[in-house]
Amino acid sequence: MRDRGIGSGGALQWLNQRISGIVLTPILLAHLLTMHRYHEHGLAWNDVIALFNKPYWRVLEVSFLVIALYHAVNGAYSVVQDYVKKPGARLTIFGALIILAVALLAFGLVTVFSIKQPV
Repeated sequence: MRDRGIGSGGALQWLNQRISGIVLTPILLAHLLTMHRYHEHGLAWNDVIALFNKPYWRVLEVSFLVIALYHAVNGAYSVVQDYVKKPGARLTIFGALIILAVALLAFGLVTVFSIKQPV
């Protein structure tokens, strides 16, 4: 059974989950309002390219990716810590979670940095 109280790290996880959620909210709104806003005919690819040619938007999207992944992994980690009792199963799930997070981060970064102005 895991330790209880402040020394167990659970309070820090809880606090980090709240902080990442608060930081994530305006970034998510900025992403939704710019990338998924409602247009009569949708957002054209040229509009996306124009946005991603500005360093601000690349930083915003990378921040969104990193913070959202941290928030998701931290939340899943907390759930596994609370409900999975067998140490071997916990380790397996944590390992799979980290591998998935790294793969999603790599995929997201490749996507963000591969969008370039056509020559």
